[in-house]
Amino acid sequence: MAKIEDLIARIRDEHLRETIAAEVHEIKKTKRFGLVFESHLPESLRLPRLPVHKGCHVARKGESSKEILQVVDIKGKAAICMHESQTASDRATETESIPIKDLVVVKHFGEPIFPSLTPIGRVARGGPDKPWHVLINADNYHALQLLLYTHERKVDVIYIDPPYNSGARDWKYNNDYVDRSDTFRHSKWLAMMQKRLVLARKLLRHDGILICTIDENELNHLAILLDELFPEYLKHMLTIVINPKGTGKLNFGRTEEHALFCIPNTGQNELNGNYVPDLAAKIEEEEPADGDNRAGHAEAKLSPSKADGSWDKPIPREEAHLWELRHARRRGAESSYRHQRKNQFYPLYVDAEKGIVVRSGDSIPLDKDPDFSLADGLTPVWPIDKEGNHRCWRFIPTSMQERIDKKLVVLGKYNKQSKTWTVNIWERKPKKKKVKTVWWHSRHDAGTHGTTLLHNILGRRAAFPFPKSLYAVADTLATVVGDRPDAVILDFFAGSGTTFHAVSLLNARLGGRRSSILVSDNEPGEKQSKILRKFGHLPGDQKYEAYGICESIMWPRCKYVVEGHRDDGTPLPGIYQGTDIDGNVLSMQDGFRENIEYFRLDFLEPARVERGDAFEGVLPVLWLMAGCIGARDTRRGASPWYIAKYSPFAVLIRETHFLDFQKKLKQFDYVTHVFLVTDSEENFMMMRRELGRGFHCLQLYKSYLETFRINAANPALTGEEETKTENEN
Repeated sequence: MAKIEDLIARIRDEHLRETIAAEVHEIKKTKRFGLVFESHLPESLRLPRLPVHKGCHVARKGESSKEILQVVDIKGKAAICMHESQTASDRATETESIPIKDLVVVKHFGEPIFPSLTPIGRVARGGPDKPWHVLINADNYHALQLLLYTHERKVDVIYIDPPYNSGARDWKYNNDYVDRSDTFRHSKWLAMMQKRLVLARKLLRHDGILICTIDENELNHLAILLDELFPEYLKHMLTIVINPKGTGKLNFGRTEEHALFCIPNTGQNELNGNYVPDLAAKIEEEEPADGDNRAGHAEAKLSPSKADGSWDKPIPREEAHLWELRHARRRGAESSYRHQRKNQFYPLYVDAEKGIVVRSGDSIPLDKDPDFSLADGLTPVWPIDKEGNHRCWRFIPTSMQERIDKKLVVLGKYNKQSKTWTVNIWERKPKKKKVKTVWWHSRHDAGTHGTTLLHNILGRRAAFPFPKSLYAVADTLATVVGDRPDAVILDFFAGSGTTFHAVSLLNARLGGRRSSILVSDNEPGEKQSKILRKFGHLPGDQKYEAYGICESIMWPRCKYVVEGHRDDGTPLPGIYQGTDIDGNVLSMQDGFRENIEYFRLDFLEPARVERGDAFEGVLPVLWLMAGCIGARDTRRGASPWYIAKYSPFAVLIRETHFLDFQKKLKQFDYVTHVFLVTDSEENFMMMRRELGRGFHCLQLYKSYLETFRINAANPALTGEEETKTENEN
């Protein structure tokens, strides 16, 4: 553009120059600088459970062709169809009669959809005090539209692991696997991500955080896309070593993947490194010269107890996670030398046989040399580093002595060459600590703690390609939700279900009532899909669906790790790294004290909703909106209202019974959400006023129907347009 403007300036004809300049000015208003891709590539979804009816779009079953037809009439068991691109005048001569059983309904993204949740299974082990985790078998775009109705501005963390677009045909766009021969491969991936991220952003709380893991294939593209969609957020990149051996690629063996964080700029740290202390705040101790770190004393460790199980630390056992060992000598480049803090250069006297610090000495003047002779049989330790520099302790003698008396000052490693010890001090952790940006830990190995772990849970190999390390996900989430005990975590590329597993593990380790919402499609994978199709099994068939990711991998995994055993009763082998909040070993066969329910996303006819005939389909959606609290009750009964037995919501079904409903509500002080079925906006406003401010009220079914019509009328916006819309509202 700059060069074009320079060329325009050279045009001698003033009128021509001004005319072209004006046109370029208009172009600049719409020109996208930065990431350029085919953002409006069409996307559609095949929905085999929807009935074929007049006016809908369809495709032939069993074909991956992009050919879309429109049903112009139904005659008996056949649909009269024409190509979607045909005009009405072509219908008389260019229609085709196709058996309905050979067709599947197709929904273009942007068409109105009216979602419902069909219950498939549940496991309840967390008790009534814990909310329910939710697993949804669905295309994630339509699931996000549903969640915008139930969870707008309610999600603490969105953690996603989208397909990496490596060209290995590991994801679909419009019913076709995408491979490296597709010239629009990157545009399709970015268009797919943009549509979903625009919706996902609306789900985040004001302090909510998006985390997206990715490898080098789309790393740079995704980073620019996030800049456009989250312009006012802080962006950070975390590097996690997941394969220390490295992948077998040309030139380099990749060992890492990346986690991109989008964090609202609240003016304070939203992450907390205290929950990953061995990665983000590792204790630094001087290395011994000869590899010997013993000198007849107990080395300072972070282990929770002695071999016999007794507690040997000078801090309360129940508060162990709030404390850390820090080096007693100042180690930084600033204000750590003797001449800068002359009152903090003094000896600490050590009983070498017992391996304890007994007392502190007095500070000495700058012109006096340190004395290394024994005093009362005790060995002096001075704050001198291994290069011989005179440093200083972190406290003056009196403050240090107070800590010694409380047994908070302990010996660390012994260096035979310098004949001295490292000295550490137990201190309470700061409330928040920065997180380091490079993680390298054996527990993040995706082979051992991803692939092998999933094999041990499901009892079969090669169930899912490249599952994440359970601990890599848990650590990543812990940086955000470690101090958010009631956090809601969303993963709409949920894959094998690692995110639910990680949230359950965090609840066991830290306590709390964190809940997760997981969304995954039920695609079996290309190889399995080919086999199933060869034998005549197509999407929507029970046999085909049984091999899908949700049915055969994610739901079994989530169910097994909660129950502690497989369906055949086989206990899960092994133990988890770390302990529970009480210091007990976490055995996999003990399972988790969590509640989880599994749903399939289905779609309703709006006319049925308006008539009130789809109550059972909408009911789980209302339960979801009310916070997934309490076991979901499926019985409606014949009453003119519905008050959930265990969940905090109620529905007035017949508005003529409002006064009786209002009286009845007073008996249920746990109700927070009230849904009022009425066609009259005036009546709704009146009833809401009468109920008072203690309830979150919505008008059914108007709010439901309007929400999804509006969603369809407003396709995915760019980040700039989205921000503008929010500001205008």
